[in-house]
Amino acid sequence: MSTQPQPTDSASAPAPSRGADAPRSLAEALRSRDDDALAGLLRARPDLLNPVPNDLTQLATRAGTRASVVRALERLDRFAQQVAEALAVASDPTSYDEVRGLLAGDDGDAAVEAALPRALATLHEQALVWGPDDRLRLVRTARELLAPAPQHPSPTGLGPTVAEATAGMSPTRVQDIVTAAGLPTTHDPVSAVQSLTALFTDRTRMSALLDEAPAESVEVLSRLVWGPPYGQVTADPARHLRWLLDRGLLLPTAPGTVVLPREAALHLRAGRAHRTPEPVPPPVEAAREYRPQVVDAAAAGQAYTALATVEELLKDWDEGGPAVLRAGGLSVRDLKRTAVALDTSEPLAAFWVELAYAAGLLASDGEADERYAATPAYDAWQELPAAERWSALATAWLAATRT
Repeated sequence: MSTQPQPTDSASAPAPSRGADAPRSLAEALRSRDDDALAGLLRARPDLLNPVPNDLTQLATRAGTRASVVRALERLDRFAQQVAEALAVASDPTSYDEVRGLLAGDDGDAAVEAALPRALATLHEQALVWGPDDRLRLVRTARELLAPAPQHPSPTGLGPTVAEATAGMSPTRVQDIVTAAGLPTTHDPVSAVQSLTALFTDRTRMSALLDEAPAESVEVLSRLVWGPPYGQVTADPARHLRWLLDRGLLLPTAPGTVVLPREAALHLRAGRAHRTPEPVPPPVEAAREYRPQVVDAAAAGQAYTALATVEELLKDWDEGGPAVLRAGGLSVRDLKRTAVALDTSEPLAAFWVELAYAAGLLASDGEADERYAATPAYDAWQELPAAERWSALATAWLAATRT
């Protein structure tokens, strides 16, 4: 991994935090947060509040569920996603230095080093990463989603580690690979795998090994290096493939299938997990430009459409609104009927109902057989000028949690 110096204290690259009392779990990490930090987590991941968790242990459990983690990962910006992907192929736990090396490579990248602290802070805030910077841990579910596996490729294009790829290999075969790679024989397969891993992660020794490779072997590696890392071989592979297989640069994963181990790929990539790190957001270019007059006219048209739709909704419901469900809300049947009456889709019909309710124009009638009906405020709202009626709806929409 990269041995670039640690970022210095600055606004763009704060020194990594290190703590003697590192949390032992995500729940423990959440307990150490202050109210503002917990509020930030819930703002970033509002699904964690549905239903409201009883305590921080339940919150941590919910934050690690597959559905919630997938939703959180999808909302990250591109570089924060790349940092999460790098964490998934790093050791567990890992360090700030290792993650930086995976993103910046052996030669370093000033833009990556400047953006990394902010991206890691985002992952911490959203409880996707926990622990101090010398013991960073990606939550288990995120690691399972992003780490390389035969069932799904890693976004990085990397394959399994040497240890993972040789897990089912016979001890004799492991020792043969170690010997062919020019390493001393060891007394057990575990130390043999460790010795081979150390070779592949040593830039000097690995370069010397590859200098001995036939040109055809190097060409094979170049095709696999950025992924997918898997290839097919016959029962009697060609000489240049045999050279790679003998030295563990290709490891069998199934009959006829081989993989380039992660450590070897990272050497060939100069330490980078991604071909193109994206620490700087791409420039936003206008897809099409409109004159201000056109924009104003279109906005005014949509505002009048909103007013007309709310009026049509409440007029329809004023003549016998739908029943209020025992748990609150609207039945599926009534929502479908409302969508037909408004000549719109069911999601849009639900939006207009929620907007009218949020604006105070719609509520339960309070009778024993509760039904939705227009409120007295609706009568007053109808008497207002169009601009003020629109302002009331827009204000309610801005304060809503759903858009």
